[in-house]
Amino acid sequence: MMPIEVNALLAVLGEAPSQPPYARPPRRVTHLCWDSREVTDQSIFVALPGEHVDGNDFIFKALQAGSPLVIATREPSAALRAQAGEFESHIVFTEDAHATLATLAGWYRDRLGARVIGVTGSSGKTTTKDLIASVLSSTLVTVATEKNHNNELGVPQTVFAADDRTQALVVEMGMRGFHQIEQLCSFVRPDIAVITNIGASHMELLGSRRNIALAKGEMIAGLPDNGGIAILCGDDDFTPFLIDRFCHPKGCGVITYGFSDRCTIRGTGLVLDDDACPTFCAELPDEQSFEVHLPIPGKHNARNALAAIAVAYALGIGSDRVEQAFAQGVQVTGMRMEVVHGHGGITVINDAYNANPESMAAGLETLASIKADGRRIAVLGDMGELGADSVSMHRRIGELVARRGVDLLVCVGRLSRNIASAACNAGLKADSIFQFDTTDEAIALLRSIAMEGDVLFVKASHAMGLERIVEGLVD
Repeated sequence: MMPIEVNALLAVLGEAPSQPPYARPPRRVTHLCWDSREVTDQSIFVALPGEHVDGNDFIFKALQAGSPLVIATREPSAALRAQAGEFESHIVFTEDAHATLATLAGWYRDRLGARVIGVTGSSGKTTTKDLIASVLSSTLVTVATEKNHNNELGVPQTVFAADDRTQALVVEMGMRGFHQIEQLCSFVRPDIAVITNIGASHMELLGSRRNIALAKGEMIAGLPDNGGIAILCGDDDFTPFLIDRFCHPKGCGVITYGFSDRCTIRGTGLVLDDDACPTFCAELPDEQSFEVHLPIPGKHNARNALAAIAVAYALGIGSDRVEQAFAQGVQVTGMRMEVVHGHGGITVINDAYNANPESMAAGLETLASIKADGRRIAVLGDMGELGADSVSMHRRIGELVARRGVDLLVCVGRLSRNIASAACNAGLKADSIFQFDTTDEAIALLRSIAMEGDVLFVKASHAMGLERIVEGLVD
């Protein structure tokens, strides 16, 4: 974050300058936080009410730590305001911290010279964001969303992480319903919108893939008129809908990527090595092409890499620089097809961060593709937010398990019982299927049966906490 005078931010919020007048040079802030333990004398502290603690109870602690600007979500007492004055700090009260942060982030965004790339999609958006950042950083000063901090707090924090040196700002945006991406775009104001796919996640809240496409399309609607670029997966069946509904009315450019012939940025000759890591040829519109090898497994990640290549192409980065970026290696957030090795010679594909039917299917395809000296074991948990079709979607995954040559299936959770029963009905032997209510039971079983050469694929929605199974096998 560029150093910003507190009084400038107060003016943006319609607040009077800090009183009494500073005896020292005007105070500045350089970052935003909502954990009082992280506060410094250059922090904006946002006091948020939480499930277990209320940040408003820690305002005095933040003032003691030197925060020059506190955003309170509970009316501060006269005594607390007086204490803020003694610390030469200021407290701003708001009933909507997210709206206040959006106002400040929008003001700050206007002062950045960076090209802003927004990334969303039903699955793969965090890995795609990481790949885009890795490719762009080889040529441009790049700032990107940390981990998957893609909500009303994480997105403003990402904007504030950029400064006047930043040339590319890559912002991941999540959503749970209509108008949420629209609200994020109101202050992020992306120049380029990347939508990885339209899947079934959030079906419980939105009811149909069409509605999910409408919600994700809000990012395209947030592009500048007649100047933005939409980067869309040409292999996704909802891409024509997005182009007709959003791109044409907006007058934005469209770049598609994928493995089908009609894609602008096309992948060809895909092969997977023994670890299921893809190598493919990226073909660009100007007839240039180059080979890409990814150190992360899965055909679906090759498609995510093509999205990163499409962003580089849109920004005019030469193919030689892009090829070099992949050759030097890319970094992705943990628990996304992360290969780790446990005791006794087992291999674990840790994809435990989240799950929906599309990403679960892609992971099972990867498990089937990886070389295994022992057995292939699928450790699967519940997928959330699938609505009325939840049972049928879990059953579909069970049928896929049986077709993908999985040797053992371990299911955790109430909904995953449908995976187990469908896999059994589809031909997987009953004595190869295990069903548990808790992760501890699954850990105990896997520790007793996993053998040298086995490959385990672990995946579920984040609420299931299946990363504990990975930890239990690796520690």
